[in-house]
Amino acid sequence: MTPVPALEVTQDWLLPGIAVAVAAPLAAAGIAATGLANHGLRLLAVAAAGIALAASLGVAAALQAVPNAPLAWGATLGGGRLVYVDGLGAALLAYTALVSLAIALVAPRRMLEAAAVRRMLLGFAATLALFATSHPVVLIVLWIVTAQPTWRSVRVTPGGRPAARVYAIYMTAAVACMAAGTCMLVADPPWERSSGPLGAAGGWLVAVAVMIRKGIFPFHSWYPALFSGAAMSTALRATQPQIAAYTAVRLLVGHADGLPWELDVLSLLALVTAVYGGALALAQRDLRGFVGALAMSQSALVLAGLAGRLPMELTGAFCVWISSGLAITGIGLVSWSLESRAGPISLATLQGRFWDAPALAAFFLLFGMAAIGFPGTLSFVADDLIVSGSLEEHVAAGLLVIASTVLCGIAVMRCWFHVFGGPTGTDHPRHEILLRERVSFIILLAVLFGLGLWPGPLVRALDQAAEQILRVPPLAHSSAQVSSPTPSSPASSP
Repeated sequence: MTPVPALEVTQDWLLPGIAVAVAAPLAAAGIAATGLANHGLRLLAVAAAGIALAASLGVAAALQAVPNAPLAWGATLGGGRLVYVDGLGAALLAYTALVSLAIALVAPRRMLEAAAVRRMLLGFAATLALFATSHPVVLIVLWIVTAQPTWRSVRVTPGGRPAARVYAIYMTAAVACMAAGTCMLVADPPWERSSGPLGAAGGWLVAVAVMIRKGIFPFHSWYPALFSGAAMSTALRATQPQIAAYTAVRLLVGHADGLPWELDVLSLLALVTAVYGGALALAQRDLRGFVGALAMSQSALVLAGLAGRLPMELTGAFCVWISSGLAITGIGLVSWSLESRAGPISLATLQGRFWDAPALAAFFLLFGMAAIGFPGTLSFVADDLIVSGSLEEHVAAGLLVIASTVLCGIAVMRCWFHVFGGPTGTDHPRHEILLRERVSFIILLAVLFGLGLWPGPLVRALDQAAEQILRVPPLAHSSAQVSSPTPSSPASSP
């Protein structure tokens, strides 16, 4: 069946929306560097994230007015465009801005010194720019730019130098594989009949780069090291946008005919990592380790879904991407708030924190439920899509997804009871939740439950993006007679 070519939206008024989203944190980083806002750095970061969020939502709404028509503009290389935003890209822009807004609101005052805020804003801007492009060279450059602020932030954290060293080793290897593999893919596309061994090798190198940057087994050791040795804000900013997953979408997922073995290996190792991460979360003896293991497991589920051949699987993976990211961000920020009051939290014994931090206990439980598919949340919709798609094509894969969800659910409840359950001393201080923390948590929960109860607009946008990536005609998808994806150009561009 001949695929329907995607249209290109060239209205000039859409480009300023992308520019504003990226420029807002860049301008704020410049202001922070000058020292003009030393007494209002939190307000500066919140304003930048808010402007980027509003601009991203505007772009997403505009794209919905022209279904199946991504925004494509600028120079072309290997099929990739300098500016390329489809339904997935628009959702990720808004998602990244929302995560950054929540982090800026919750961050303790001592973590908001000028240099830290500048690094946070630069990394935020680079991540937004990466989600707005499919150009191979720009993707390589932004892989480097997004990793650098994280490394510097970990390095200056007290006791963080070992974690920074581990992170630098893994990211250097990932960037090297990404650069070499992408150049090989552009020079010798393996999805074309005239391709040779160079393109095949390039596909494997890009797959390895994606596994390293996402912390997929056996390249996962930097993930727990980062959560243990860095500030929670740094770990969340480095992992939750899932830059490697976006790269896989643009360079690998849309070319299943040319890169079948790479995607199969990615899917298998991602499923192993998801189950392993869930089991690892069960065995953690401190709160930081639990958050890192849970984040690793949920992140791996996204990559497992991206290797699917059906739009339903991709749509489910995209929904898991957003739902798990928001839920893990919420869990991480609640844990950070508790640590800022009580110090490191052990899971070896019952801590009895419910009576001195009841509001944080409630938010932790709600975010934990939202991470494991509680009805009424976006993760419930996401899990249904990805499990249904997996079971329809690969029964074993669907069962591994279910096993991972069960393990993560048990780990969440175990952690909650160990942190907040048990006796408490009568002399323990009562830690009231701050207004800015309450606002941040309520916003995240409102999005998770709002999209869970009314998922239609988001699912439709992501489903259209999945069809464009797999080159599946909308009519074929609706009739459940989906043909195999046909060869297409690199970077999933029109």
